[in-house]
Amino acid sequence: MKENEKNEKIVNDVAVWDLVDWDLDFETFEWFLHLCEINNRHLDEGNQWTVWPDWPMDMPEDAKEEHHQAWLDLLQFIHENEQISVGQNLLRVNGDHGTVFFLEFLGVDIGWGNISLSENPPHSVVKILFEKYGNHPSCKWVPDHLQSLCLEPNSSGIIPTSLNTILLMLIHEVNIWDLATDYHWAVCKWCGDSSFNSGRRFPPNVIHRVVCVSCGNDAPLTN
Repeated sequence: MKENEKNEKIVNDVAVWDLVDWDLDFETFEWFLHLCEINNRHLDEGNQWTVWPDWPMDMPEDAKEEHHQAWLDLLQFIHENEQISVGQNLLRVNGDHGTVFFLEFLGVDIGWGNISLSENPPHSVVKILFEKYGNHPSCKWVPDHLQSLCLEPNSSGIIPTSLNTILLMLIHEVNIWDLATDYHWAVCKWCGDSSFNSGRRFPPNVIHRVVCVSCGNDAPLTN
């Protein structure tokens, strides 16, 4: 490395560390975001973040090297999006239809926790779902067991890519509420027990009779 390039690197490194907020908790997602942001702050607006922070511990250390760019893309998206804010390990997302979602980040190898929902979608979302499903009554109400949604990372296994998708879903809202209201009321035709099952059924005001898991397990084997 030429002497002037070496000196320039030293100056840039010093400048970066002067930007650090040392009051942040190093073990949090907020620190991870902050560290990546200050290392890429020198880039012109609109340019993709490409500089991985030189921090040999915590989340920057735990992230797989082959996923570094995916993490930088995600963190840049979060930093530049006015509908997302981060405090410690909690991401707050302000949806397009007025819902405020909270997402707890659990780690770069784990992902995030469940998403809590209220029992009623916003009226504007209900209107959209009514148009899609012909005024199906399930569109208006979220049963208890679906008020805590577990949305796993996609099959790629790349946490930042999956989290980016989840954040977009929360911002736009409709698909999240669509998932949470995708159910029907079913009654076991053998024992009479009733429960919510996955998937909307039509017509909606008809009792859908099924064989419950217990009765299915107790059924005699036939050739």
